[in-house]
Amino acid sequence: MKKALIGITLVVVLFGILYGGLHLFGWHIYNTQSCQRFNIDNIELRTGVNIPEVTTTDCECKDNKKISKFVIDTDKVDVDDYISKNDFTLVDDLYIKENDNKNSTYKVVFNKKTAELIVNLTYKHN
Repeated sequence: MKKALIGITLVVVLFGILYGGLHLFGWHIYNTQSCQRFNIDNIELRTGVNIPEVTTTDCECKDNKKISKFVIDTDKVDVDDYISKNDFTLVDDLYIKENDNKNSTYKVVFNKKTAELIVNLTYKHN
């Protein structure tokens, strides 16, 4: 009985450590403000917009502002499905998603004709 209790306790502790480690890793990605590491993951976490397969990437990050430009690989991505899954709103031939929350302000613009996705992200409280 004592061995079973110790075994169960060890399993619970290991799952707790694993959960805590994954949570801290996600927090690290969310708070990363650079174009170097986790750029796409950071954008996806903050905006809720999926960044699919891309052919080109360009990013500039300065003074708590990040502008990232991607060209989506239309050979691998169904553009109409991409638009519907990411809840874009059509405004003057561009698909837009924007929000202002306590942590950041963002505007994501997708041009269906050129497959260009532009993300303007401003970090707050830094």
